[in-house]
Amino acid sequence: MGNSKLSKEEKEEIIKKTKYTPEDIEQLIKDFKVAAASDKKSGFSQEEFIKFFKVRFSNWDEASMVRMFTLFDSDGNGVIDVKEFITALYLMAKAPTLDKLGFFFDLFDSDKSGYLEREEVDKLVNIVVCCGKGLGYSINDAIDYAVSITSCRHIADYQKGMSREEFIKSASQSENFVKVICFYESPCMQLY
Repeated sequence: MGNSKLSKEEKEEIIKKTKYTPEDIEQLIKDFKVAAASDKKSGFSQEEFIKFFKVRFSNWDEASMVRMFTLFDSDGNGVIDVKEFITALYLMAKAPTLDKLGFFFDLFDSDKSGYLEREEVDKLVNIVVCCGKGLGYSINDAIDYAVSITSCRHIADYQKGMSREEFIKSASQSENFVKVICFYESPCMQLY
């Protein structure tokens, strides 16, 4: 299957940039081959990607899953290769919290303006509420966690919306928000 192999140099680069061991990389390659094989095409189609991640993010809507696919398809060819797949898993499971929050911002900044506008914040709040409910938080608590980081007091230019830097700063200071979206190492929705 094309796009399911890494060169020695690519493996070394991934090991350097992530917390994965050589054994982890080999296991991820095997898992990628299985997950990406259902349509007999090379790589991970959008449908396969959504199927794989939907199990782990059952509360996310289809549009958010498609957006996640688009972000991880770094070369824009419509197929996730093994390197993009391993990078996606690293970012969602093992990357530092600030990197994850940056990704989370990018996921919801659907117009790529560099700001979260009202509609984008609404989608973010809905996802946080769904994740919070799935983890046993009350709806009110989950809403409070999301709204507390997106409130006007954290936004310099309310007309533009919340910038990436403002979002990361505000979200990283909210332990509850970070817990709700499972960015701490915890038993909740482990990706890998």
